[in-house]
Amino acid sequence: MGKFFSRLKIDAPHTSLSSWNTWAVFYSLMIFLIAIPFILIVSLVWLNGILGFSTWIFAALVCLCAWGYWRLYRYWQNFKSRMAQQGGEFQDLVRQATQSGKDLEISLLNGVFTLRYHGTAALALPPGQSPPLALEGPLTLEAETDGPQDWLPPERLREELAEFIRLRDSGVINAEEFDRIKTRLLNKMSA
Repeated sequence: MGKFFSRLKIDAPHTSLSSWNTWAVFYSLMIFLIAIPFILIVSLVWLNGILGFSTWIFAALVCLCAWGYWRLYRYWQNFKSRMAQQGGEFQDLVRQATQSGKDLEISLLNGVFTLRYHGTAALALPPGQSPPLALEGPLTLEAETDGPQDWLPPERLREELAEFIRLRDSGVINAEEFDRIKTRLLNKMSA
C-alpha cells in the first residue's frame, strides 16, 4: 500500500488561489450570518406593525392569504383533472394502436418527449410464410432438400448440433424441432 501512495503525487494548490478561496468562504459566511438576523428583525417589526395598526388590516391579510390558497387549490384540481383526462386519451391511443397494429407517434411537451410505437403491420408476412429466425441458424437448416443427402463428417456434426442446441436454449426453436433436426443430422452422418 505504501508503494501506491508513494506513486500518487498531489500538487499543492497555488498560494494565490488558496487565499482567494479562503477570503470568499469567510465573506460569504459573514454575509450569511448577518443576513439571517436582519431578515428576522425586519419580519418581526413588519408583523408587529401590522398587528399594532389594526386588527382589520391583519384580518384583511388573512383573508387575502385564504383567497390565494383557495385559487391555488382550484388551479391544482383543474390541472389534475386535465392530466387525468389526457392520460386516459393517451392510454386509449396506445391501446388502439396495439390492437390495430398501426404505427403511432405521440409528442409531449411541445416535442421534448416523443413516444414512437411501431405496430405489427410492418411485420405482416404473406400467408403461408413463417417469420424469420431471431438468430441465424446453421447451414444445414437452409440446405434441406428431398434429393440425395451428402455425407457429414463427425466434426461438422458436432458443430451443427452445438448451434442447434444454442438455438433451442435461446428459445428460437422448440424441443420437437430440435429432435427432428438432430435425427436428420444423424441420418446424414450414417449415410
